[in-house]
Amino acid sequence: MMKISIRLGEPFWRTAGQREVEIAMPEGATAADALAALAQTYPALAADLSNGEAQPTLFIGDEVASLDSPLVDGARVHLVWPVSGG
Repeated sequence: MMKISIRLGEPFWRTAGQREVEIAMPEGATAADALAALAQTYPALAADLSNGEAQPTLFIGDEVASLDSPLVDGARVHLVWPVSGG
């Protein structure tokens, strides 16, 4: 099993009640798998993660990631809401 840290940005951390969570993931897991595990652990986050309007932006380390990005043991995922406007 791999240990993954997920840093939650607005509004996700307010829903979860904490800014960072650690989850255990099997080898070969992707960012999508981590989000599914996060939604299962914090069911209130499921609506925030799939509200239909926009998708959260994911970073693994300092790099923008996609849902199919692979995770490695000790990965630090940052989940933020996309910002736009002027």
